[in-house]
Amino acid sequence: MSLGIFYIKSPNKNNDPDFDESALAFLKEVSKTMGEELFIADEQAFAVQHTHIFFVASGGSEQQFVKSFNMIEGPYYLLTRRTHNSLAAAMEILAFLQESGKKGEIIHGDTGSIGRKLAQIVKINTVKDRLKGYRLGSTDESTWLIASNADPVVLKTASGMDMVHISMDELLSEVAKNTYVDNQFTEEIKRKGYDSTETKRALGVYGAVRRLVDRYELNGITIRCFDILQPACISGCLALAILNAEGIHAACEGDNRSLISMTVLSELTGQPVFMANPGRLYPEQQEMVFAHCVLPLNMPDRYQLTTHFESGLGISIAAELPLDACTVFKCRENFKEYFAQNGQIIENLHEGCMCRTQIRIRLPEQISYFTTRPIANHHMICMGDHKALIDAFFTSYE
Repeated sequence: MSLGIFYIKSPNKNNDPDFDESALAFLKEVSKTMGEELFIADEQAFAVQHTHIFFVASGGSEQQFVKSFNMIEGPYYLLTRRTHNSLAAAMEILAFLQESGKKGEIIHGDTGSIGRKLAQIVKINTVKDRLKGYRLGSTDESTWLIASNADPVVLKTASGMDMVHISMDELLSEVAKNTYVDNQFTEEIKRKGYDSTETKRALGVYGAVRRLVDRYELNGITIRCFDILQPACISGCLALAILNAEGIHAACEGDNRSLISMTVLSELTGQPVFMANPGRLYPEQQEMVFAHCVLPLNMPDRYQLTTHFESGLGISIAAELPLDACTVFKCRENFKEYFAQNGQIIENLHEGCMCRTQIRIRLPEQISYFTTRPIANHHMICMGDHKALIDAFFTSYE
């Protein structure tokens, strides 16, 4: 992959005969750490990119920037090097941008840190650009989720994502067909040897939701899964587990904010996401237990099939996750309020009094958020430490 930058410099190149050669050598070193080739782009190619990096190669380049900066709307990333008064010129340019009401940032340091920073910027802008075209389906939230509904207008304004309403009648009509198309995950489920009748019915729910995803061209969906239990006596857990493994963001209980949070976290990190209930707090130890009956099939070390916790019906997932670093996350649809913290999974539990997949997480920073200002009930968990990336992502919306 490659990314074009806009190259600005003093007209006399600081009277350095090796000016361009040293500038290109600098870009080559940055590219190595970044994992993406940086090349000098013309105005037309530069303007259509989602990330706009101006390489301020020297002092005396300020007027060149003034003549060219209006070709984009920003934000403006000012790449600098440690020679030729590059940083000084970038500081003058940044002040000019700020006085003009524009957003900008100077990227400075050794080539390794610059490459890592630019890689993060490109990842964030790529995700933001991709989200603008996303369509998230919803059958509306379950009745007990009194603080989990998302305002679709706020979501569209903040992120460009659309919420698409789907009626439960349409979903139940599809469930009644009890058909699905096999794939690697349905075959994996059948090899578990669970009750064949229940398995077929649970996979029929997967087929129903998958058809809605395809029909409405959705990138994600949340369904009132408990509303399937009563008329059909089957849970939606398996359906959502498979959809998530397929890369379709799928949330329980018609929880719109969880679907939005799941989508953001998965797109940013590239990891499958476990949507879970906070079940228990240990304030002195800075630890919490999270549990739910469904998670992506491609997430756990191992899992077994069992019944849904609250109803005793259908099929749900009892899984074990790696005892490793993780991130806990939730956001609102305004993309201004969010919670993110790195943690460590320290234990897999198997208790009969909670949803089937149960993990104990140590959260060393703080857990008072959960008892003082939580963004509702469900929270998203993925493997790895991603708080810094999440913070940078939401800062970019300010």
